[in-house]
Amino acid sequence: MAVSSNLQNTSVIGRLIARVKRLAAVNAETFELRRMDDHQVDEIAHGLGLSRLELFAICNNKESGDLLKRRLAQFGLTEESLARKHPDVLHDLQRVCGTCRAASRCAHDFTVCEETRRDEYCPNTCTLYALKQEGLGRKDSSAMHPASMFHSIE
Repeated sequence: MAVSSNLQNTSVIGRLIARVKRLAAVNAETFELRRMDDHQVDEIAHGLGLSRLELFAICNNKESGDLLKRRLAQFGLTEESLARKHPDVLHDLQRVCGTCRAASRCAHDFTVCEETRRDEYCPNTCTLYALKQEGLGRKDSSAMHPASMFHSIE
């Protein structure tokens, strides 16, 4: 079965983001990325549809990919289903999560398995509820975290 071009593009973006993150992981202060000249950094950022500041923020937020997967699972969603149906929305969710200032709080909340008021501080909350309301997660609802079943759309 042929993979759609949107899925391939999203996979390329995901691999490129992962590659940039691995590059940044060499030094916690994104030493390698900072060694590149401005033109190279701008090209990478532009290729990912990011600003220069967003690129550096994502590189410094090493946990964002895992946090987004876990947050999607709370809504019965997967990156794969979003890549097929809404690749632009997935890209935006990745960007927002990767630049989120509450990432350490979110990671802590997932680590201690507390059902917190994540909805109050997660900048992707409205988008996730809209996607859930659209019904994308219905087929995957058995994969939802049990505590997430207590959420309701009002």
